[in-house]
Amino acid sequence: MKFALFAALLTCLSPLAIHNVQAAGASISLAPGVTLNLGDRDRHGNYWDGGRWREPRWWHERYQYNDHRWWRHEEWRRHKQWERERRWHERERRHHWKEAQRHHDRHDHHHH
Repeated sequence: MKFALFAALLTCLSPLAIHNVQAAGASISLAPGVTLNLGDRDRHGNYWDGGRWREPRWWHERYQYNDHRWWRHEEWRRHKQWERERRWHERERRHHWKEAQRHHDRHDHHHH
């Protein structure tokens, strides 16, 4: 876990690194080949939140891991709502397309 300690120290000392955290949100490149990602843990079990190390309880009250990444709870809810709406629109589109096809097929059947 020396990496985590080094990363935390470097982050504190580098204004550019802090700026990158705010810009990228999910990860920060501290040096070539050294990256600190949202949700990484230090040797004490604390989680990196993009700006500082957080205790597990604080972290789990605000974040959850889904779809191969960490999400803030409200962000995950918005993402799931967007998915539900997308699926609903897709079902509606398919339903209307099938209805149009049935109407078209009935219309073609009567004229042949």
